[in-house]
This record gives sequence, C-alpha cells and structure tokens, in this order.
Amino acid sequence: MTTETATHRGPFWAFQFGGWGLFLIIVLVANFLQPSFHWSNIALAFAVFGFGFASTSLYRAFVKRREWINKPPLKLIIPITLGSLTTAFVWTLGFLGVQLIIHSFGAPGTKPFDPVELFVSFLNNLFLVLLWSLIYFAYHYFTIAQTARVARYKSEAAARDAQLNTLKGQINPHFMFNSLNNIRALMLEDVTRSREMLTKLSDLLRYSMTISEKRVVPLKDELAVVRDFLDLNKIQFEDKLTYSFDVDASLKEYKIPPMVLQILVENSVKHGISSSTSGGKVIVGAGLEGDRLVLKVSNTGNWTSASKRPDSHGIGLPNIRRRLQLIYGETASLHISEEDELVVAKIELPHE
Repeated sequence: MTTETATHRGPFWAFQFGGWGLFLIIVLVANFLQPSFHWSNIALAFAVFGFGFASTSLYRAFVKRREWINKPPLKLIIPITLGSLTTAFVWTLGFLGVQLIIHSFGAPGTKPFDPVELFVSFLNNLFLVLLWSLIYFAYHYFTIAQTARVARYKSEAAARDAQLNTLKGQINPHFMFNSLNNIRALMLEDVTRSREMLTKLSDLLRYSMTISEKRVVPLKDELAVVRDFLDLNKIQFEDKLTYSFDVDASLKEYKIPPMVLQILVENSVKHGISSSTSGGKVIVGAGLEGDRLVLKVSNTGNWTSASKRPDSHGIGLPNIRRRLQLIYGETASLHISEEDELVVAKIELPHE
C-alpha cells in the first residue's frame, strides 16, 4: 500500500500552497504594520515563506519514501518528532543565511548573528512544522480510514446482494411440473381456459426469473403473481380451494421483497388446503398497523405441533426470514399464529 494515491496528491499541493500562502500574507501584513518598516522586511517575509514551503515539501518527500503513513500512529511519535526537529533546523539555517545576506547590504534593523534570536526563531519554526505534521498525518489517516470504511461497506453490500440472489433462486415456485400436467389434462376439457392458464404460468415464470435483478418490487406486482399462482392451483383443487384478497388499494405501489407473499401462499396451499379432505380458503391481506406495513396470508387449518417444527416448511420460511433480515435488519419480522381457526402468517415491514 502506497502512502499517497493520485487522488491525494492534488489536495496536498493545494493545501501546501494555500497554507503557506496564507502564512506569507499574515507575515507581510504584520511587517507593514511595524513603524520601522523597510524593504528588507519583505525579503525576510518571503525567505520565511520560501524556506518553510521548501523544507516541509522535502520533509513530505522523505515521509513518502519511508512510507510512514502505513505505520501505526504510536510508532511515529519519535520519527515525527525527529523529522520536525530536522526540518525546523534546516528552515532556520536557510532563513539565517538570507538574513546575513541582507545584513551585508547594510539593511537597517538586521543583525549579523544573535544566538537568542536564532533560538527563538528555531522554536517558532519547530512549532509550525509540528502543526504542519499534525495536519498532514491527521488528514491521511482520516482519508485512509474513510477509504477502508467505504470498501468495507461495498464488500458487505456485495455479500448481502449475493446472499439475496441465492435465496431468491432457492424459493422459485415448486409447482411448475404439476401445473403443466394439470394444464395438459385441462386441454381435453377447455382449450380456452387451458391457454389462459398457460399464459398465467408463463407470467409467473417470467417474474421468478427477473426478480434476481430487484431487491424490492411493487406490492401490486407480487399480488398479480399470487393471483396467477392461486388460479393455477384451482385447476387441481377446483372447489376445494377458494381465495380472497383484502388489500388496501393505497398500498399497491408500496415496495416489498419479491416472492415473500407467493411463498407464504404456496405454504398455505401445501399445508392447509392439500392436507385437508374438505379443502379450505386462503386470504391474502395487506394493510397498515400504526407505522408498520403488515402482510397477511391466512388459510383454513390448525397450527399443530408438527407444523411448528423448523423444518416443516422446508426452506421457504427460513429463507424469507433471512431475506427480511438482510434487507431490513431487526425492523422486519415474520410470525406464524393461529387465529379463529385460521393459520396466519404475518410479515411486518417498516412503513416507507
């Protein structure tokens, strides 16, 4: 891993020129405000700016070569301290050289050599270099942390999408074979209705194959597939199967995960209708309860101890729970209960 990418080089030079340029303006203004202002003050101000800019640029080149950015912050305390001391010392020597040159021209207010003034200048330069180091390393550590966080989020999102696609593939309708056989038998009795059922089966297959590209779909699309599914099952069960819909029309554009209603209806037919000699009914509902969207699939029957086993519904219900968790986290749920001689599967989703 390199210390700086091409994306980071532009901001560095923008901050470098901008920061030192602002420093130069402050120094020039301070000198202009002095009563004993002389042209030598301008030269010294540019000397401070020039050597400060050059020394920190060389310092940065050294940091890049040694790849300090890749090291833990605690291990950089001593290197940064030594690097800042060296940079401040070079800066001070450069400024001292310019001051001696200006003094040789007889500029007023300059001194040939003053150890106390030189030491004070070194301390000031050291403070500025340490401040520069703090800003430089803090910016890069923050950028690296942000880049790592974005990469982690992208990786997690890709993993969730892969899991969702896998789960969608696992919950494709299992009744296709029986439906084709039933439609073939129906052709001998009612060709028009058999063609209609083939169209419904085609629509359902098309829907199941295209959902891998979608995380959510409008409720109305899912209801259309459920209706096709129930119509296809009526070929087999005839009067043993009745169904109805109780859906708030204002919610038909609401987005829900695809195939969740369909697999609940499939379970209702499989475990409620087909297992009963007298058949029964399936009720599909959708409405609001407070700030929650509630999807319900109810069927005639009993929620017996056998049906409560985790494996009693194959992979359908566990996969729905897993998909709800991947999309909504803990804000969505699936519950099975028995109410008024009906088995009720209820999905609760956060309202948009």
